[in-house]
Amino acid sequence: MPIVCALTEKGCEVTVYPIEPEKGLVSESILRDAKGRFDLVMCIGGDGTLNHVINGMMKNDFHVPISYIPGGSTNDFSRNINGDLDWEALCCIAAGNRSFRYDIGKLNDRYFNYIAGFGAFTEISYSTNQNMKNVFGYGAYVLNMIAKLPQNVSYKEHVVVEHDGEVEEGDYVFGGVANTLSIGGVKSPALDGAELDDGLFEVVLITAPSDLIAIHEIVQCLSKGDTGNSYVKVFHAKHVVFRGEEALNWTVDGEYGGSYKEAVVDVCPHAMEIMAAPKIPDAEEGD
Repeated sequence: MPIVCALTEKGCEVTVYPIEPEKGLVSESILRDAKGRFDLVMCIGGDGTLNHVINGMMKNDFHVPISYIPGGSTNDFSRNINGDLDWEALCCIAAGNRSFRYDIGKLNDRYFNYIAGFGAFTEISYSTNQNMKNVFGYGAYVLNMIAKLPQNVSYKEHVVVEHDGEVEEGDYVFGGVANTLSIGGVKSPALDGAELDDGLFEVVLITAPSDLIAIHEIVQCLSKGDTGNSYVKVFHAKHVVFRGEEALNWTVDGEYGGSYKEAVVDVCPHAMEIMAAPKIPDAEEGD
């Protein structure tokens, strides 16, 4: 295996564990049994696989640096940390001594790396055609979402949102809590102020559109990063509670995250440490 050879040549002693859920080989159980035996955990897979890794580490109180070689279709998280480096460059980083501590989120009892959300965007953003993304940018997601909304524009969830002493209430087509510079592989101007280690997440609430004119306004707003639009609200928070009239289906890091009438989202500051390229601002030397 080229990755194993590359790491071994750089002085690493490598143990490989395949992920085979049908045989009981899952990230959580592997990490539980491996606690205390390794100096670094490398994940090779998609953002969803990495989600299982951080959950296994946090729930088993297993705190060593991680390294991530993306193998999925979107790989938002890897792009946020190390750009579009290939696996050979990422192996060099894993064998190095440069690391970066970043914030993760917790949705009730499940941790996530970069996004938790409910509503129309949670699946559509990962199925939009890449050519459409390239041409239309972030607005392509909104167009695709509107085209596939259940019952068109009548789709909505009535939710009360409490955050840091304030309360929002409305009929929302989407709600999300993000710690990312891009969603679904596309950067949005609405996330330009995002930092991965500031102890705050970006919360996005999109009010359900009432007609085609409103749909157009939402598309224009998101594509330009206009957070002043009446249908789109973006704010920073470290603690958010979502209460729905019905149970809301959540997606975390692109995977199903559970269904809850009350969802509590908290930021866990600097909870994870990842091997990173020197270009990352405020990166720190690993121990």
